[in-house]
Amino acid sequence: MIKASFDGDRIRLRGLPPGADVQIRPTINGQLPAMAGKLVGDGDDLLFRPRFGFVGGTTYAVWVGGALVAALTRPRPDREATTEVAEIFPTAQEVPRNLLRCYVWFTRPMSVGYAADNVRLVDDAGNTIKGALLPFDHELWDADHTRLTVLLDPARIKRGLVSNVEVGYALREDEMFRLVVGTGFLDAQGLPLKDRAERRYRVTDDERRRVDPARWILTVPTEGTREPLRVDFDRPMDQGLLARCLRVRNVQGDVEFGARNWSLTPHQPWAAAKHELVVDPVLEDVAGNSVARVFDRDLDESDDVPDTTVSFTPGEAAAGPPSPTPAAPWRSAAPRARRPTSSA
Repeated sequence: MIKASFDGDRIRLRGLPPGADVQIRPTINGQLPAMAGKLVGDGDDLLFRPRFGFVGGTTYAVWVGGALVAALTRPRPDREATTEVAEIFPTAQEVPRNLLRCYVWFTRPMSVGYAADNVRLVDDAGNTIKGALLPFDHELWDADHTRLTVLLDPARIKRGLVSNVEVGYALREDEMFRLVVGTGFLDAQGLPLKDRAERRYRVTDDERRRVDPARWILTVPTEGTREPLRVDFDRPMDQGLLARCLRVRNVQGDVEFGARNWSLTPHQPWAAAKHELVVDPVLEDVAGNSVARVFDRDLDESDDVPDTTVSFTPGEAAAGPPSPTPAAPWRSAAPRARRPTSSA
């Protein structure tokens, strides 16, 4: 008879037949994929060591050879909830009707499998906007499990697809909606969020232009100072990509950004010489349009675009179109509030 039990941060298995296929599956939200981990011998027993720790308050199903042999519930820690939502992106007050993605940033690592029940788009009356989000079958986390990517269903955004034609856009122009994160989301220790969180948006017209750095406004610093270089965008940008898609060649410093602006404060005073702001062509706006291509496009079109550079010289004025009204720079409660750029 096969027996299974928790043994610290592992599951101990006894009575396994040689070569048995063992899978450990969280039972939340139905049948989730098997947990990553490995089996190691311990005398006559085997120990399952998960790649990511077990979550308090969660039941784990033990499958051996395709048969369910045990269901183990991890006790919930007897501690006060402290994890919060640090920020919801975009931070802009207005987003286009064809908004593609949002981000939820937490102050601590989170557990997998709770997004479907705890992340919603709702209208101003509090009603869930049905079918707005791409199902969370495979949650999209960063390496630290602190930032969750929330995708709106692209089939309702791309013109000509069945969902777009028959169902239409999830968002409606000139109306308000909110992205809401519920407290049922558990952190990596199995504790719920301290508080629910939400951000409210107004929907504007579609955004279907390629991102063009020539339309940005640069506020150029004075030579010999550590004044920031400031960039104001002509539209809200994808803040998840801004963190890694802009840099000033051969200059290191501290970066701050909002949905419509980005700034670099150098570690050393600016030299009175030509500098280059390097823009990675994968940089996108909130509707998925990048420097390389428009999101809703002919797939036969090439998007092989090299890095784009915008030149400036400290002390000299930079030309550009009328400056947009920028949102306040984002400063996260998470450890990533300031990011040093890498030199090239």
